Amino acid sequence: MEQAGLHELSKVCFVLIAGGLGERLGYSGIKISLPVVIIEEDYSYIKYYSQYVLACEAAARKLDPSLPESFYVPFGIMVSDDTHERTVALLESNNYFGLKKEHVDIVK
Repeated sequence: MEQAGLHELSKVCFVLIAGGLGERLGYSGIKISLPVVIIEEDYSYIKYYSQYVLACEAAARKLDPSLPESFYVPFGIMVSDDTHERTVALLESNNYFGLKKEHVDIVK
């Protein structure tokens, strides 16, 4: 099943629901900025997701070299009024974690 799924990578997109704050977790920021691991400084959920999207793009290109140069895996981030500005600031201050700004759609 994994092999069958890999051949569909050029047809996927990712959506991250990011409308919540980390207050219940004792964290004062937005949840997507929570550290995933403590081994690497500033390794947050949003960094993890961004790297995963980039890895899927690379795998799709490797599996299908005929994909156009303009091919990318779309990444949508759903935010709330509480998280919109902080999410944009986090992305901008980290150069979109390697993603192109125009390939990330922020939806409120």
